[in-house]
Amino acid sequence: MKSHTRILLTLSVLAAAAITCGRGGNAAPTAGDGPSQPQATYTSVPTPLPLVSTPVELPGNSDLQALIAYANAVLPLMNQAGILLERDGVILESAQDGNDNVLCDGRLAADNSAMKNIVANLRTIQPPSKADRIHDLLLKSGDSWTDALDDVESFCSTGNALYEVSAVAKFWQAAFHFQDAGNRFWLLVVSQGIDAWVQR
Repeated sequence: MKSHTRILLTLSVLAAAAITCGRGGNAAPTAGDGPSQPQATYTSVPTPLPLVSTPVELPGNSDLQALIAYANAVLPLMNQAGILLERDGVILESAQDGNDNVLCDGRLAADNSAMKNIVANLRTIQPPSKADRIHDLLLKSGDSWTDALDDVESFCSTGNALYEVSAVAKFWQAAFHFQDAGNRFWLLVVSQGIDAWVQR
């Protein structure tokens, strides 16, 4: 197996692990706003957040209302991004053993366009102050992911393996930032007691 495709295979597993964050917070919450450091393994919350019916009446606190509005605006985009991460992880996995042609069959290019649309939509959302770090991580993840897919497209057009190596680092950044954002998102939702108003 070529060294760069072996790295891509490893990354695809990481991306698949990161996807659980965008689908209901099954990854362990991360507290604090300090600098994030990559971790080799991921753990799961024993009991995932349950599906609930959203109450009609919002809490009286305007700050909580702003958080609820933000959560309901951003969660569908997180779920869409998660689907792309999962699908692209499968494509990357299939690129093992030098099977680089699967990187250039048009699927990643289509997902690149879709992810850029998600990032554009994220930029139209103004987060409340308590969600600033989460929003920043989501944007960083989306930007890293689209940069990586741009590198894949350059690899497909030139055959230069350096683009593939560059994409590996950016894919890792995207997956890690996405997981961190998902952890913080669900931690905020639960800690603020607004989970009953978040549509899942």
